[in-house]
Amino acid sequence: MKKRSVSLLLALVLSAASLPAMAGKQDPMVVPAYERVESTNGIPPSAARIKAAIIHAGKARGWAVADSEPGRVTLRYAPRTHEVVVAVRYDANGFKIEYVSSREMNYEIKRGAPEIHGNYNRWIRNLVNDIQNSPVFHQPDGAEATQAATP
Repeated sequence: MKKRSVSLLLALVLSAASLPAMAGKQDPMVVPAYERVESTNGIPPSAARIKAAIIHAGKARGWAVADSEPGRVTLRYAPRTHEVVVAVRYDANGFKIEYVSSREMNYEIKRGAPEIHGNYNRWIRNLVNDIQNSPVFHQPDGAEATQAATP
């Protein structure tokens, strides 16, 4: 019985000691490249369509538009206690997602390279894929504004 109690106590101490290491887990931050948007269904991309696709994809994933100006949409994602803010710069040919700020995401520069909570990379990858595959690119001219307004 005594050996079992010591083993149990040791296991608890080791698991408690590993919690801070797990809580602070960071991955190298993936900085997305400029993403070109190709013509789909014969409809050429435009800055208005790409902006509408960014807003539509963001809303579908729970991102809120924090700010918008020509050539840039700022999105905020805040699940639970985490928060991420990104700027999506766009033109008539494509878009690029840039990190702006975060909270509770363990962001820091280590050895000259940014590191962040692993979920960030997944969230950004999903946002890029959703923008590229947005139904906005399959709508006739003028429909992109309507599509962006509905999640």
